[in-house]
Amino acid sequence: MRKFLATAFCITLAYILFFSYVHSKMEEERNVLLHNENRILETSYKAVTQMFSISIENYFRYAIMQPSVLKILHEVNDTNNSQEQAILRGSLYRLLYPFYNDELKKLGIRQFHFHTPKGDSFLRFHSPTENGDNLMDIRPSIQKANIEKKFVTGFEGGRVYPGFRYVFPIVNEGEHLGSVEVSLAYENIEFELAKLLSWSDHVLLLKKSITTDLVFSAHKHHFMPSILSDAFVIENQKISNVTAHSIESELTKKINTILKERYDIETKLLEGKNFSIPLVENDEGYIANFHAIYDLSNTLAAYAVTYSRLNDLVAIQHKYITSLLFGFITFVLIGIVLYLLVEQSRKTLREKIQFETIVEKTINGVILLNTKGEITFINASATTILGYKLEDVLGKDAHTLIHVHPHNTTKEDCPILNSMRYQRTYIGEEIFRKKDGEHFIVHLNATPFVQDHHNIGSVVIFRDITQDKEAQKMIEHLAYYDSLTELPNRKLLLDRLTYTLANTKRTQEFCGILFIDLDNFKILNDTKGHEYGDILLKQVAKRLTRTLRLCDTVSRFGGDEFVVLVTKLGEEEKEAKERMAQIGYKLLLSIAEPFRLINFDYACTASIGGTVFKDDDKTINDILRDADMAMYEVKKERKNEIKIV
Repeated sequence: MRKFLATAFCITLAYILFFSYVHSKMEEERNVLLHNENRILETSYKAVTQMFSISIENYFRYAIMQPSVLKILHEVNDTNNSQEQAILRGSLYRLLYPFYNDELKKLGIRQFHFHTPKGDSFLRFHSPTENGDNLMDIRPSIQKANIEKKFVTGFEGGRVYPGFRYVFPIVNEGEHLGSVEVSLAYENIEFELAKLLSWSDHVLLLKKSITTDLVFSAHKHHFMPSILSDAFVIENQKISNVTAHSIESELTKKINTILKERYDIETKLLEGKNFSIPLVENDEGYIANFHAIYDLSNTLAAYAVTYSRLNDLVAIQHKYITSLLFGFITFVLIGIVLYLLVEQSRKTLREKIQFETIVEKTINGVILLNTKGEITFINASATTILGYKLEDVLGKDAHTLIHVHPHNTTKEDCPILNSMRYQRTYIGEEIFRKKDGEHFIVHLNATPFVQDHHNIGSVVIFRDITQDKEAQKMIEHLAYYDSLTELPNRKLLLDRLTYTLANTKRTQEFCGILFIDLDNFKILNDTKGHEYGDILLKQVAKRLTRTLRLCDTVSRFGGDEFVVLVTKLGEEEKEAKERMAQIGYKLLLSIAEPFRLINFDYACTASIGGTVFKDDDKTINDILRDADMAMYEVKKERKNEIKIV
């Protein structure tokens, strides 16, 4: 009996130890799964916010920093009269409302807001009747943009809505004109995240300190209590599709109820860290991911929360319960073997979860590198993009095989290998090389694998963005060139005129502007149709370009008006005007030669007016006005002539 009891005691003790070990391995394996899920959310969140940042910066450059907007802001800075400011506010609202209501709202912008240099609200497009309140003390972004004159981006509270802010300082001709803010609602972030992730439901938990404690009293109804914590609120379902969906979702209701009943969720939320909570209920697995969002003052502001089913948790639990039962029966005979099997199973399953989770969550190319930079794994998408077969790349050095570097770049300088070496994620644009030698641009995410504080490799996820880059170049071309004649348009001409005017201060040489208007162009359009008019405009554009010097700029200003920017006319005004007249007469002679329009020859003349300028004796508006008036005097008096003033 004593031996039996001793044996039973030893077996029981051994099994208790075995139970503790198996349970710890189950927790470790589950934590690996949760870590991968949370990392995918974090990486996707960064990618989406970066995408919006690029789009909004382009809108600021091409839509807000335009002469008409800057003119109004200059006038606002020049007056302290509230009535005049109200008139200018209305002018700015009418000028930019079509842009706000069309392009910005299509992008998902909820707030479009101009501030004065002192940080006062000048115009909220999303709430135009509310203005004049000072934002310096409550909005770090306004302080940084207006005092340090730096671009600021990040999540932040506000007087009407919180949001993902993009705040730009506005500086023109050396004068600080204030700042402009563009803000995204979370549902737009969630919409893009949904394209990348497989999770079911989303919600944004907002701290009261950036919402109900901060907004105007009239807007407190924008928020409603959160079931998870009294310190957080969510946006009202009437203004947020994300909230509306989460309120109706049975999955979200179920997970929130379990979290509230079984976990000290409020304490976890106030810690301000990313975390994931696994749940198993009635043989169903769920996961709640909490991604902490910090505002511009590095204070916890919100959590992006995702809810989803995750039946891998059930599989893990079932597997280890089975292991425990089997181990109880066979522990005495095969304890050592079982230990080795569990160890091997844990290692294999962890590696399988790491690889399969990453590969299954993305349709992009995936490459796994070891610590030497050699390729140990590559998915089908990557081989298709690169044009290699699997056996062509496994074991090869990625640094020399596919990654194109500037001349003399060593492995120590490679950003992908550095991300692994210094245990940090690298996100950026690089150049890869296909098997046929073709180079292409990729956007990649390199994330190191770290085990026990040691590097064991790195996973590189990439996608080909060559077409995106070409599309961006095309958009920029369309913004600066006339689609019919391929000449510089009004915007590009004004940019070059601004540069030329500034450059004359250094060179002290005169430059000039010629306004060219085709005579009787309307008659051609009315009698033959716009098709013939377009053909004539394109032929005129080619002749003007051939006639002028390479240093001069000919642009289509609108309709049948062309404007020529002439440089290097000498330091004497009389000599400059004579050279301008010579160039103008050459253009008249060129235009006077008959044009071939489909099935007949057409004779055309033009009226030209011009002016010269140097240093800052004239503004851009003065230059354009003088040349335009001179052209109209020619057209009124005799046509087919030139006048230089």
